[in-house]
Amino acid sequence: MKLGRKNLIYSISLAGVLLLFLVGYFIYMLPSLYVDHIMEENLKSIREQHKAYMEDRSYEDIQVRNATSCFSVELPKEGNCIRVVGKAFLAELVIQDQRIYEILDRWREKLDFWFNKEKRREAGKEKGDFSAEDIFGGTDGELEELEEIFREALEGTWALPVELTLHVQDMEENFFGESVKIHSYLDGCMIMEASISDADNHYTNYVAVEQTQESLVMSYLPVVTPEIDEIRPIVLQSLPMLGAVILLLVLLFSQVYSKGIVTPMVELAKHTEEMKNAGDGATRRLSERWPERRDEIRVLADTLDDFYRQIREGYLKLEEENKRQEIFLRASSHQLKTPIAAGLLLVDGMMGQIGKYKDTGRYLPKVKEELLSMSKIVEDILYLNRCADNIQLQQVDIKQLLEERILAYQVVLGDRRIGVELIQNQGLTVYTDEMMALQIIDNLLSNGAKYTPEGGYMEIALCSDGRVRIENFGVTVPEELLPHILEPFVSGSHGKETGGARSQGLGLYIASYYAKKLGIHFEVFNGENSVVAELWFPDS
Repeated sequence: MKLGRKNLIYSISLAGVLLLFLVGYFIYMLPSLYVDHIMEENLKSIREQHKAYMEDRSYEDIQVRNATSCFSVELPKEGNCIRVVGKAFLAELVIQDQRIYEILDRWREKLDFWFNKEKRREAGKEKGDFSAEDIFGGTDGELEELEEIFREALEGTWALPVELTLHVQDMEENFFGESVKIHSYLDGCMIMEASISDADNHYTNYVAVEQTQESLVMSYLPVVTPEIDEIRPIVLQSLPMLGAVILLLVLLFSQVYSKGIVTPMVELAKHTEEMKNAGDGATRRLSERWPERRDEIRVLADTLDDFYRQIREGYLKLEEENKRQEIFLRASSHQLKTPIAAGLLLVDGMMGQIGKYKDTGRYLPKVKEELLSMSKIVEDILYLNRCADNIQLQQVDIKQLLEERILAYQVVLGDRRIGVELIQNQGLTVYTDEMMALQIIDNLLSNGAKYTPEGGYMEIALCSDGRVRIENFGVTVPEELLPHILEPFVSGSHGKETGGARSQGLGLYIASYYAKKLGIHFEVFNGENSVVAELWFPDS
């Protein structure tokens, strides 16, 4: 899976988990927190309302949660006047019936008991040992008695057993923002929504009206519209918890994400450090640790491994080439000393007319032979260094090259009476550098012409498997020399024994060097009284 898709899945998963958490929070946790908050606010409001009323015995400057339903009742310890005070009214209730007055006295005694610590202590009712049932329990009979008193008054003379004095305050100046909306429904029901506000609250009254064949039905519902400020404290109080949970989820998902993204990047960095410090030791491919990965990190790991392998191979080739050039230059400079010293010796002898060197006509050709030997070494060195930078691959007919070079060596082969047979099972066309292939074949034929004994025999074969086999009969390479036969300036004494020319030891080295550059498998070994050289082209 690509990194882009992984990032998308990670983002969607994280967003989904956070969404589920927030939805669960708002559905299950926030309502309960809101209810608890409102209950605490209500408790706080009634306490503040009561304390404010106790100071002035008035609601005139008191802010309450609902001005239409908040009120206080003053029940005197003596007397028959009960006072009821609200935001918009003041009522005085004077008890005129003796029976009601006696009921009131009994309630006074009960309340006085529960508010008197000394009396509760004497009765064994310490703080916390009583409940609402203890205070208000046992009043069912008194309530029934009150009900009976009012029923008798209503059924009789309509004279109430109490005298009520009501004072209504003008609250119009305290209310503003009145509005009315009508909602109609298909079932014939209409709802009137009337709203009004004061300094503290927003009130809404709903009146539902529906007409039937028998009657007109109205329903009334007054409510106090919740304010946005009521829920804001809940949200603010929840922010630390929400932040902590969201941070925990992000850290958890980041940890999971890092295992899939960051951890491989760290391993890539470590692997790169290992490759840098590997030296000559081989390192395991990083991609082998992730056989199941198919993303950009796997591609990057493969690219790094391939890049390291190419650099390593290039470094090894460069190191080998530098070593070869160093050895080659040392050997060539050492090899040049011999013809230079021999040529100087001959020239000095001829110039000083010393002994046999007086015969300049005889020894000047020897000087030329030494100079030609040095010239051949220099030419081989120059071409060897130049050809590697100018490889030109093309289709080359190996059979045609063999025929041309065999024809070029006919004079030398004829002088030494060496027979050559070209065995051709099939033609051989390869994709290679023609000049370098020509040099390889030329050096092999040159060695054959030099080292094959006079009157000997050479066999050149184009095999069916694509090999080129050149075999010189009548001569072998000494066993102690065979492992080093492809090194520069390595030559034996068989050239003199077979009547061949003196060798500089560059022919097989040059042939092996060119073959390696072209990817040709090249091998020299002894046969049965013969030396065999085989070439195996890469595309044959």
